[in-house]
Amino acid sequence: MRHPFFLALPLCVVLVAPLHAQKPAAKDTPLVDKLRSPREADRPLADKLRSPRETLKTLFFAAALYDLFPEMMQDGVACLDLDAVQPRPGPEDAVLLALGVEDVLQTLAIPLSVVPDQREGETCVIHDADGFDLTLRRGRDEGWRFTATTLAKLPAMRRAARELRKAKPGDCAALREGFTDPRATIRQFLSDAYHGDFYAASRALDLSNLSDEQRREQGPALAQRLACVMQRRGFLFRQEVPYQTEGPAYTWHANGQGRVALDRVRQPDGKDAWLFTRQTARNVPAMYQAVKDAPPDGRYQRMGLVVPAPEAAASLAVQKRPEEVPPHLGSPRALLRGFFRTMEAADVDDARLADALEYLDLKNVTLADRAPLGGKLATKLELVLRKLPIDLSAVPDGWNAPPQVLGEAQGVRVEVLRQRDGCWRFSEATVARVPEMFDKLLAGKVRPEQENGTHLDSARDTLVTFQTASARRDFATAARCLNLADIHASAREELGSALAFKLKYVLDRVGRVYVQEVPDNPEGPRYVLYRGVLGRVVLDRKAEEPGKGQWQFTQETVQRVEAMFLAVLGTPPDESQQGTDVVAEPTLWETPGVWLRLRLPAWARVRAGSLDLYQWLGLLLAGLASWAGSRVVMAVVTRLVAWVLRRGGSALSTSFVASTLRPLTWLGAVWVFYVLLDGLDLPAGVAGKAFAVHKFLLAGLVGWLGLRAIDLSMSVYTNSELLRPHRSLGDMIVPVGMRLAKGGVTLVVAVYVIYEIGQADLLGRFLTGLGVAGLAASLAAQDAMKSFFGTLLLIGERAFKIGDCIIVGDKQGVVEQVGFRSTRLRTGEDSLLTIPNSVIAAAPIDNMGARTLHRLSTTLLVSPETELERLLEFRARLQTWAAAQELVVPDKVDIHLHRLTNSGAELSLSLFLAACPPARETLFRDALNCETLRLAEELGVAMAPTTRPVHLRNAGQSAARAA
Repeated sequence: MRHPFFLALPLCVVLVAPLHAQKPAAKDTPLVDKLRSPREADRPLADKLRSPRETLKTLFFAAALYDLFPEMMQDGVACLDLDAVQPRPGPEDAVLLALGVEDVLQTLAIPLSVVPDQREGETCVIHDADGFDLTLRRGRDEGWRFTATTLAKLPAMRRAARELRKAKPGDCAALREGFTDPRATIRQFLSDAYHGDFYAASRALDLSNLSDEQRREQGPALAQRLACVMQRRGFLFRQEVPYQTEGPAYTWHANGQGRVALDRVRQPDGKDAWLFTRQTARNVPAMYQAVKDAPPDGRYQRMGLVVPAPEAAASLAVQKRPEEVPPHLGSPRALLRGFFRTMEAADVDDARLADALEYLDLKNVTLADRAPLGGKLATKLELVLRKLPIDLSAVPDGWNAPPQVLGEAQGVRVEVLRQRDGCWRFSEATVARVPEMFDKLLAGKVRPEQENGTHLDSARDTLVTFQTASARRDFATAARCLNLADIHASAREELGSALAFKLKYVLDRVGRVYVQEVPDNPEGPRYVLYRGVLGRVVLDRKAEEPGKGQWQFTQETVQRVEAMFLAVLGTPPDESQQGTDVVAEPTLWETPGVWLRLRLPAWARVRAGSLDLYQWLGLLLAGLASWAGSRVVMAVVTRLVAWVLRRGGSALSTSFVASTLRPLTWLGAVWVFYVLLDGLDLPAGVAGKAFAVHKFLLAGLVGWLGLRAIDLSMSVYTNSELLRPHRSLGDMIVPVGMRLAKGGVTLVVAVYVIYEIGQADLLGRFLTGLGVAGLAASLAAQDAMKSFFGTLLLIGERAFKIGDCIIVGDKQGVVEQVGFRSTRLRTGEDSLLTIPNSVIAAAPIDNMGARTLHRLSTTLLVSPETELERLLEFRARLQTWAAAQELVVPDKVDIHLHRLTNSGAELSLSLFLAACPPARETLFRDALNCETLRLAEELGVAMAPTTRPVHLRNAGQSAARAA
């Protein structure tokens, strides 16, 4: 709390320096520029130093005014006995000595009342303990000055003062900002009083014995009178006021009329604050009556800082917002609304985030950091406020409102205070606590509220989802926020988007909705979003399935949407909606019915029964247009399909194609009719029934068309000459496939109809019944079904094709025919082998026709009498010959000495051949055997006798075959 001034002067310095990064408000000449120099050059120096107390006052006053009026320090230097200091200090050193003495006295906070005010004696010891020695001596001119001994000890005393300040830690976190000690409270009080803001000054008084209404009415008057009392009881020096957060009550002045005292008081918010005591506030009227006719201290008069007396003031306190204060910073409610509007705009335009800085007290943030750091703090603060139950209608909307504290029930503290410039802002302490509050309420729990997903967990989530989806013109998602239980399930998709658009249209015209004040409690009571002449818009939690527990606009609200929409149709959006995404005008593609309604003359919108006149005419025109259009389209489609079939070799006639595709005519007519019906903006009751029938009609017609299309496909297959060569397998598969396809179409239509009915239990029972029926059929024809599904598996996996040589288990043959129940193989003995498809599907299949390489391997038994050199040369030359052959893969030739036995040495030979016809592979085997015998004879390698023959084996076969 070290400032160059204490009274009004430190406040003047604060006024000169910019407090915020916001645009400065237009203000009159700052108070600091209005001050007059209080220097009394003509007043005798002996009078200023006539007693020890007067000397301290002169020093204190000079040090407090030094920064604004440097000439005042001449009086401060005069308080030192510089003649006794050798050598005598120069002017600059003398000023530093005076400021050093003042610094020590300020740390000790010695009350002036304990310093003698008489002229008797030669010396006066002010303080002589704990390393301090402050002594004054009377000089030959009768003036009292600090002795040369005191000045010589000044460096040591300043070090002791610094240690003393360190030894007095203050628990400021547990104290209210600006009221952490007596010195800070008096400074805050006088600052507000000099600005004429007695509402703010009254916060320094303990008015806990008064009601809220009495505080608003009597608090400013008591503050103004107390300021007048203090100015008339003497000049207040900061150096005599203690600044410790702990300690006994501090009395600044006391006499027979009462005392001015401060004490630490527990506040309703749980924090403490140093305030003028309750007894002081109670005695203010009596103290003022005793001093009201006395003049203020001369120092205040010379500086021009006299607080006007209540009777002389034009008004007790400013009742209205000053013109230099912007309207959006003119009250707590205006501050919150402006901050919310700015943050909503910043969601769309990041540049608007800079406008949010003027709502925060950022005077403790450096200028360079205010833009980047302030934006982050504003974003986190807005998220914190979303988690607090804020009712803007309950927040005061007056400039003279008391400070507001939000979120205490949630364990956080968001303070809204009026600043020195008259603007309401989030306090400096709140800004400093934003990261802590964010971590406490939202760390790890932040869900992007502007994302594409749908959250209906609370009233606030539902409103945010509705507004976000509407801003994206995604009214299908916005419709999920409406409880459409009164509308048939099959019609909700068509009507939901239109109702969501109309509700958004209404909300944009009844006033701005601040999502931050909508409750975020999933278990809370229903929330009335709007109540007025149009009716009510209510959000409530669903108590039944589907969507049990989700928050939606209630059924009663949905029933009133059309009436509210017609009441505000054509009116402009509310002024408070400026800067937001409003639904100004409907578009043809989003809501054709509303778009058309706004462009029709008044006579066409006259009510005729349950519909408007233009709606009756529209129904008639839609029916005629849909039937005529579908007939034309059907004629074109029929001729086009018949032409394509003829080009493909089909003998089907155009009349047969037309009769088969007749359901397409009805399907097109129904589809076109309902497309036109969507542009008539029918009432929800009528449209709900019409669109419910629409779904069932389309389902039946699509199913009918699907069955006819299958019949047409079967006819094309049987009558096409181009497909005749490929019907060997198709003749078995196609008829069964057609029946399965028809069954599938029927099943899909049935499931869709049940789904559109909206009975989830019925659909579940239906599917369960299908499963039971399928299980019974499969058990009755288990073997046949196994083969059938085995056929499907073989066709799907394509493990082999006609003409492939395959090995199934221990059976081998060439595939000749694949049926639904079995597959036929031509064996090596030219017999025809029939194998059930269920067996083939369950057994491993070795497709020999799919090989890219064939492996040959054999073992040669060499006589033990063969020399090693001959054996190695035999192996090398045989490997060289094999690698040079055209069919052999060179890098896959392996000839090595496998093992030694009693009969001789076994030479293992393994190589891979490229895929080739069997005859060519036989020729290679013959050449390999001949070359082996030739090399053995040439090199003298004898083959050992053996009781088992030498074999050439083909890898992949289960039994060895002779080479």
